[in-house]
Order: sequence, then structure tokens, then C-alpha cells
Amino acid sequence: MLDQRSYVLFKEMMNYEQLSKAEVIRKFNLTERQVNHDLDKVNHALDEINMPQVTIVDNCFIIDRKLKSAMRSGVLLDITPNQFIISEEDRMFLLYLYTFIRKEAISNYHYQLLLAVSKNTALADVKRVKELCQEWEIELVYTRVDGYHLKGSELDKRRLASYCIDMLLTQPLGKEILIIALKTWGYEDSLVLTQRLIDEWLVTSPISFVKSRKAEMITRLTFVRVRNKSDNMFFKEYEKQLIERQSLYELGKKLTNQLFPNGGEQESYYVTLQLLIAFQEIPYEENPSLVDLAERIIDEFEKVTLLPIDNKQSLKHSLYNHMVPAFFRISFELPIVNPLKDRIKDEYPELFQFVKKALAPLSMWTGKKISEEEIGFFTLHFGGYLKEERKPNDEQLRALIVCSNGISSSLMLKAQLNEMFPDIHLSRVRAAEEMTSIPASSYDLVFSTVDLVADKPLYILKPLLSQVEKNYLLQAVARDFPRSTNKNVSVDKLMAIIKKYADVKDDERLFSELVNVLYSQQSEKGRYSPLLSELLTKEMINFTDQSLKWRDAIIKGSQPLVDSKRIEGRYVDAMIKNVEEVGTYIHIGKGIAIPHARPEAGVKEIGMSFLRTRTPVLLLDKEEHQIDIFITIAAIDNQAHLKALSHLTKLLSDKTKLQLLKAAETAEQIIEIIKEGE
Repeated sequence: MLDQRSYVLFKEMMNYEQLSKAEVIRKFNLTERQVNHDLDKVNHALDEINMPQVTIVDNCFIIDRKLKSAMRSGVLLDITPNQFIISEEDRMFLLYLYTFIRKEAISNYHYQLLLAVSKNTALADVKRVKELCQEWEIELVYTRVDGYHLKGSELDKRRLASYCIDMLLTQPLGKEILIIALKTWGYEDSLVLTQRLIDEWLVTSPISFVKSRKAEMITRLTFVRVRNKSDNMFFKEYEKQLIERQSLYELGKKLTNQLFPNGGEQESYYVTLQLLIAFQEIPYEENPSLVDLAERIIDEFEKVTLLPIDNKQSLKHSLYNHMVPAFFRISFELPIVNPLKDRIKDEYPELFQFVKKALAPLSMWTGKKISEEEIGFFTLHFGGYLKEERKPNDEQLRALIVCSNGISSSLMLKAQLNEMFPDIHLSRVRAAEEMTSIPASSYDLVFSTVDLVADKPLYILKPLLSQVEKNYLLQAVARDFPRSTNKNVSVDKLMAIIKKYADVKDDERLFSELVNVLYSQQSEKGRYSPLLSELLTKEMINFTDQSLKWRDAIIKGSQPLVDSKRIEGRYVDAMIKNVEEVGTYIHIGKGIAIPHARPEAGVKEIGMSFLRTRTPVLLLDKEEHQIDIFITIAAIDNQAHLKALSHLTKLLSDKTKLQLLKAAETAEQIIEIIKEGE
């Protein structure tokens, strides 16, 4: 029987023209024995549906063309429940959804039959479902008359159902599990029927959806339709007004009439919400207050990161389109699943924290805490904008990018590909539906997050790539297009050579570092991301008893950077000019000022300097802006200084640490305070 891991292996083999066993072992952190075991499961499942088996020749997986063709046509997606194993977590989601749409009283025996597990396993799963329900303020209870059923508000029950559905849709075999829940109650045709009704409605409704969000919406509405209960679902008056102000509300009422003929007003609000969180683009005039909010978030991001944003209009436009559905999700506490969240936090920890701070206006506006899932998507959004665009030339290969995961994921995907393939011209990101209207003569290859039929070489990838995934993508493209990179080196082969002559202490980290060294297209100075203690060295820390004017304080505070040739004199002039023109924005409170200017104003190397003035300096000669610490920052690009700045921000926001910094008499004391929490 297939389980999730063996199914993932199968999908991975289908995605590549050539895939070695060594690549799979490293990518999925498996042993050779595990890979062989999973391959046996895959071949057994293929044998049951009379499909050619996968073989291994010279340590590479060989896929029969008939099998590839069947996969692309969708034949292999029709997997029956008795062909795969459901994981413990997914059993919990299935049990909830099965109960959510129940047609009769349910006992533990029903759960046993559904999951094909023992009585004790079913009881253990029920316990987990009860705990999950408590987190969403509902209860799974059992009575002799009604069996297992849900207690709580209808909206809360639907919120949890949405969470279970969205979680399953991110999992291998998740769609098949959802179909099991529907089929068990005789609703096997309901998903197709809901999609048909929505597609018919779309013919007369000139709107478009993010493809992945549309799939989620259709599945959610399907489960709500077959549940056929709208009692105990009420929206507050201000919530109704908020929804009614959207032009989608009238369209939502028409769709409600088709999906829920007896649904009434409350159902119209719910359906409209589902449309709003899946919508592709909403005009500015719909929500002028959210346009202003987008501007405030960008301003806040510039403030906390010290990064001036170029092309603010473009960023505001895309951020607004991302923020509208996010605003309604947050306001109405609708769940969102972000399978990339942990990866984002791990690979972009500083950026994640800065974005979290920049989203304070959104949190204040909604009065709700913003989840890490939402912050993760915003982080992808800003991260994509921090990468520089390149101008195409006539010699470059042309790549089409297809992504159905929304604006933020699309931005980050293109940014990563830009960095990996500097000699390939990347198109703007397209939706899969646009493929038929794009002439094949306009591109040479396709990068896509979804499987599709293409006339040119196709590379399936994730919106956020790991170092291992980047390496194998680079190798795959290099095999097909040798001129796409002059660094066609197999990191796996390098690893094998290194291990032959050296004892490797951290296999994973060495692999990652080799990928960085070989394939990173950024300059060395751009890749360097120093710690705060590496920047604020003894030579960069000064104290003065002089009574200084604010211009002189900036000059004196910047002098170590000038002397070490990290900045030119004109950078100091630019910082002073910024204060003269913009005002006291460098004063971040508590007597601390952080002078800075744009990198192109004269930064030669990343740097930071510290000046403690024992006599407060009046910034712009204003009594309310007394400064006794000047921290000058010279950023070389949009990213290298973020790690140090993140630590500095934590230090300055810690009342005790700040008091120690201000009480310090020597550079050594400052350095000791910095290193203590680093």
C-alpha cells in the first residue's frame, strides 16, 4: 500500500526527466533502504492498476513513457482508499470532516470502518479530534441518541472544517482523503457539481481567482453544501456592513442562490467572504482605507529595516492585492494554511521579524493578532521585492514562470530564479490557464509550481526552494541547456570526493555551503551577513564629552567608517541632507538616532559605528529630540545588514540592556553587552 512518503517519491520521479537515487536520498533525508522500500510500494500500486513499473539503471530511476503519459492525463490520480495508508494527523482531519457532514448518528464503530483501524486506535483518534475542536472553541460530544456530533457556533465549525480541508490539500494524497469523506456519505459527485455551478456563475461574473485559492474555496463550499446547515450562524452588524461595501457582495448573493437556494442572508455573507479571500485583484476604489494601510505598512517596513523601497507604487499595488484577502481572513478569523511557514522562519529569520513589526498597523486596524502563517506570506512578498530585477538581452534563454500560489509566493519564486539563473530572461509570472494563449516561440523553457502540458522543457518546483532543491534544479536545467550556466558542477560528486579524503562533521551544512559557493550569483559583499559584534568592533565605538551640534555628531559618529574606507565622505553628506529634508526620522526613541542613507550614496563595504555623547545632542535643534547615542549604519544592499540590525533592535528594545549601553564607559563594555545576547 502507498503511504504519503512513497507517494511523494512517485510524484518526484514523475517531475524529472532524470533523477538519481542519490538525489532522492539527500533531498528527502532518507536512507537507501527506505528509498528501496518506498519504490517497492510504488511498483506494487502500479502493478495493481496495470501500469509499467519504475526501474533503476545506473542508480537512476527509469520511467516508462506510458507511465508518464498516464500521469499527465490524470489517470493515476484516481487512487482508491484501499491503496494507501492515511497518516495519524490526516486521520484526525478526516474524522472531523466525516462528522461535519454526517447524515446519521455516528459511533466509534463507524470511525473504525472509515479508517480501517482497531477500536483502540479509533478511540485515540477521537481523543485527538476532541483536543483539536477545543482549540477552535467547539466540542465533539457523544450521546446515545445522536452519537458523535459537534457543539458550538456554526461559523466556528466551518472555520475548523476549512482548516482541515486546507491542511489536507497541502498534503500528498490529501485530495484523495477529502474524496473518501464525501464518498462515505454518498456525496462523491458533489465536488464536481459545486465546481460546475461556480464555473457557470463565473461566465457572467467578470472576476478571476488565485488558482490554488479557488480550489480551496470550491472544496470548502462543497463540504458546507452537503452539510446543509446554516442555523446558529450569525454575523455582527459591523461585519455585515463591511462585507456589503464590497462589490463582490452582489455577485456573492447570486452565487449563494445557486449553491444554497434556501441559505438566506447569513449564507450570502459567508459565500462572499469565501470569494474575497480567493479573489485575484480588487480595484483601489473598493477599499481606499486598505490602500492607505498598504502605504503605512511599507513606511513601517522602511523604518524598521532602514531600507528605502524603490518603485513604491508597484509594491503598494501588489501588497494591496495581497492584503485585501488577508484583511478579511484576519478580521473574520478565517484560517489560512502556510506549508512554507517553518522554512520561511528558518531561512529568513530576520526578515520575518521585521515584517512582523511592519504589520503592526494591520494588527491595530483589525484588532486581531496576525498569525505566523499570514506573516510568512507577507515575508515572501517583501523578500521578493528586495531582490533586484535584471534587464534582458537578446542572447539570453527565455523562461516562462507559471505559479498558482498567489502574489507573495510568485514574487519570491521569481526572485530565487533570478538569483540562480542570471543568464536566463524570466517572464512575468503567469497562471496555468494562460499557457494556451502564450506562443511556444516566445519561450525556451518553463518553470512551474503545478504540473502542466508544455511544448518546451518543463521544471516542476516549489515556491520556496531549499539548497538541495536549488542544486538539483540547476543540474536539471544545465543538462538540457548547457549554456544556461558555466558552473555545471554536481555537488553530490563534490561531496563524494570530499568524504573520500576528509571526515565531514556536518553533511547537510557542507552541502548547503557548497551550493552557495558554486551557484550564488550575488557578489561576495552582498552574500556576507555579519553579526552585530563583527560590525561594532572596538575601532567602531567612540565616546565624547564634547557638546556637539547634530551635524557634527553625525560627522563624528561616522568617522570610523570613513577612516576604514567603508564609506565615502559623500555618504556622510547624504545622511545630513536626509535629516534636513525629511526631518527627525532617524530618532527611534529613547535618545537613540540611527543615521543612514542609500547604499549608492557612497557605501564601499557594510559597516556600523557607535557614538555615545555624554551631553545630549538636539536633533534639528529640537528640545524634544535629545540624542545621546548615534549608531551609523552603512548597508551595502537590501539584505546583508538585516541580521546585525535585528540583534541591535532587540538590544535597544530591552530596557535593562539599553541602560547598560548608556552606562558603559569603554568600548570593551559595549562589546561585552552585544556578545552576551548574540
